[in-house]
Amino acid sequence: MNVKQGLKEGDSKDRIIASAQQCFSEKSVDKTTLSEVARRAGISKGTLYYYYPTKNDLVFDIAGIHMAQITEKVFAMMETGDEHPVWEDVLGILFEGLLGSKTRSRLHLYLINESLSGNPALRERLESTYMQWFQLVEDGYLRMAGGRPFPDGLARLLVAVLDGLVIQSVTCEDRLRYRQLAQVAASLVTGMGCGGKG
Repeated sequence: MNVKQGLKEGDSKDRIIASAQQCFSEKSVDKTTLSEVARRAGISKGTLYYYYPTKNDLVFDIAGIHMAQITEKVFAMMETGDEHPVWEDVLGILFEGLLGSKTRSRLHLYLINESLSGNPALRERLESTYMQWFQLVEDGYLRMAGGRPFPDGLARLLVAVLDGLVIQSVTCEDRLRYRQLAQVAASLVTGMGCGGKG
């Protein structure tokens, strides 16, 4: 009986996330209400609030899921084969994963805006997420660097570049060229002393 309840709960949460993503891509994060998400998911508002008391909680969870999927893909690439992967390929996957979806980019900007607009709880969560991203960059670098030390400030620089590119992906009409961006970023990283292929 507990197993069935767990499956039911998991199904509800999955439906909420799928419905929210559809609403966000059709309307925008700002214009989507939790009532609409509940209606589209076919659940009561009470059930939705059980999982996500606020829209920010829902947005944060979806953004976290997206980031985990991209991170898993990048790290899987780093661990395959005998040779070190090429920085340009790793960064290309990262850039395309993060910047290839307008919805994902909008979620990120929404979270930043909300945290800057005076939501201290969200700001704390976002700060914690950034610290995790800095650590992921450092871990990825050390996997590919062949024992070379991690350059001070590189993680913050790369994450800041990604933040800027997210803004461009939402506000600029022209499509970002992920491969070209990856080449430039790879030359930056390798120029800072990272081993492995450029």
